[in-house]
Amino acid sequence: PVCDLPADQTFFQCVPAEVSLPVGATDPDDNFDHCELLSGPGSLVGGNWTYTPTTNESVVVTVLCIDQMGASCEGSFTVGFEINGAPVVDVGDNFTEFLCAPLQICWEVSVDDSDGNVATIELTSEWGSFNQSAMEICFTPPTGERTYPFILMATDDCAEESADTAYVSIEYNSPPELYVPPDFVAYLDAPGYICFGVDVYDEDDNLSGVTVSSPATYNAATSEVCFYADTAGVYYLEIVAFDDCPDKASTLKTVCVTVVIDECLHVQLEKTHGAFQGQVETVNLFLNGTGKPLGGFDLLIAYDQSALTVVAVNPGGLFESCGWEYFNYRFGADGNCSGCPSGLLRIMGIAETNNGAYHPGCFFEGMFGSLAEISFLVSNDRTLQCQYVPIQFFWTDCGDNSFSGQVGDTLWISREVYGFEGASMTDHLWGFPGYFGAPDSCVKDVGPNKPAAQRCVDFTNGGIDIICADSIDSRGDINLNEVAYEIADAVLYSNYFIYGLGVFTVNLEGQIAASDINADGLTLSVADLVYLVRVVVGDAPATPKMVPGTTAEVELAMVNNVLTIAQADAPVGAISLVLEGETEPELHPAAEGMELRYAFDGTNTRVLIYNLDGESYLQTGEVLKINGNHAIKEIDIGGYDGFVMGAKLNTLPDCFSLSQNYPNPFNPTTLIEFGLPVASEWELVIYNVLGQVVQIFNDNSEAGYIKVEWDASQYASGVYFYRLVAGEFSSTKKMVLLK
Repeated sequence: PVCDLPADQTFFQCVPAEVSLPVGATDPDDNFDHCELLSGPGSLVGGNWTYTPTTNESVVVTVLCIDQMGASCEGSFTVGFEINGAPVVDVGDNFTEFLCAPLQICWEVSVDDSDGNVATIELTSEWGSFNQSAMEICFTPPTGERTYPFILMATDDCAEESADTAYVSIEYNSPPELYVPPDFVAYLDAPGYICFGVDVYDEDDNLSGVTVSSPATYNAATSEVCFYADTAGVYYLEIVAFDDCPDKASTLKTVCVTVVIDECLHVQLEKTHGAFQGQVETVNLFLNGTGKPLGGFDLLIAYDQSALTVVAVNPGGLFESCGWEYFNYRFGADGNCSGCPSGLLRIMGIAETNNGAYHPGCFFEGMFGSLAEISFLVSNDRTLQCQYVPIQFFWTDCGDNSFSGQVGDTLWISREVYGFEGASMTDHLWGFPGYFGAPDSCVKDVGPNKPAAQRCVDFTNGGIDIICADSIDSRGDINLNEVAYEIADAVLYSNYFIYGLGVFTVNLEGQIAASDINADGLTLSVADLVYLVRVVVGDAPATPKMVPGTTAEVELAMVNNVLTIAQADAPVGAISLVLEGETEPELHPAAEGMELRYAFDGTNTRVLIYNLDGESYLQTGEVLKINGNHAIKEIDIGGYDGFVMGAKLNTLPDCFSLSQNYPNPFNPTTLIEFGLPVASEWELVIYNVLGQVVQIFNDNSEAGYIKVEWDASQYASGVYFYRLVAGEFSSTKKMVLLK
């Protein structure tokens, strides 16, 4: 026989499919019998070779054809298979584009197809346009910074699709930020130069320059604006910082400098504005001019310790620039001080402490700047919002708020004392202690060769304006979408108790300020969540203020790792817990109607028991199955009516402990609780900020938790400390009496 086989050929397939080719032979004797597959894939069925490929490949098939007498022929053929592949789309890497103004941006893209059968290419995302002839995407972003997705899709003749996505972040130019001092009064003993520092910051790092109106100039090396004051009067200066963008984005600030020819010293405490509660606010102590070379100073500053806490005192820029050798501070007056404010801070500086090789570079004559920077922690008590907290100079003796001459032969004391608005507070007849300057008794002649102190220092007081919560955001608008008391606010607030402060991503300070739903001055309490839910569902009105003194207590017990309410003075609306370690708690069936949420933060399990419908509450009975031996590290309970409830867990303590008093701040009574793991003799002593003993409690008690109530009705507002001594254990905590 003569083999009759297919010609060599290649098949293109969109998807792998069976191929069937005829295979046979011609026989002149007309006795052909059959063909056999000697090698290669596939099979011979009914005179056809059939094969289904799985990938791109080329196969060689060898066939033997035999007649009835056993004579045969052998032959081979080659079949190639090309399976369609999807196009390869590349729109480039994600990138960030910086723009001075809205402007079209374009970038190249590519679509590759080894099969050469691309049918369509289209941009499927919302933004931009695709130019196929140029193979580029173009886009003109609107104003506002954000990230845009761009999805390019290619489809071939086999309907195979492929896409690629690029994220383009648009950042628009921002004008430089320019920080200049507020308008100020500069005191010179004669016409001369006045310099003050300015800070320029450009987040885009494209600052071009700073200009200042005549007669002043800007020194970029020292970041100072200087001008020559040839006469007394008001100098109006315009300071402009601009960047490299074509339209020269700029920031304009003005400073009015009132120049007074006066050789005496002028010292001012800064007044700051918009201080956030719970944050640190820095107040500068400025020297606004002196015609005298100085050798040292001793300043006493008063503040309200219930609103402000000093966390740091550092030398100011002027102090450091002259290289003075000694700077120190301490708290409190000297010894007992009847009638003194709750907070007193003494700051001292000396130019030269010994006559060594090193000497200060200057003695402040004709100079301006900061002598000290005082950092205050602003109280988080929200009842203090919108209030002005004064920071003032204070006198307890003639040496307070005094300056020494360079060689120590002259002492200058107060001439005038002004409030922050410039009104005189001076009263030389007042005496000590007081806010009104050194009395006349400090300047009496004490005899030959004993010069009296000289009145040649003017003091201006300052303070801190605490920001109003509603200027950050309105109460109840937790997500800052300008719609208060909506369900999304309640959901976001509940997330806080599970995941912490990280859920507040819009404006942390604003969202914290908005969280004081019940207006009790305490933010981020579970009582606020309870009241928010009730307002959202229409069960309670948005309240402007809680009734002062509203308190209640819940006694809890842990029985077989089940948290139980043993007694409650009022219905419980929600409970927030922090459990040590990782666990999966379960709501007890007796707490039907409540909802449970929890999450493990890597160290502890945070738990929230509440009701988003505002319809259910807890009274007594089992609440939560802890499922394991996990200590309760924190607990916060909110009453159904939206007030904070005190919590007492009735278990024997395993160690000595002293708890924070409750309530705190308080007026006039508060409870102090401590734990005794064994029967002990104990003593609880209350001190004022001067370390004086105010009251002593002592007893001999069995193991357990002991409560002591302190009635402070006869004492002044301020900070107090309480110290527990039991056996070898001792601990001290701080509390605030606020009347």
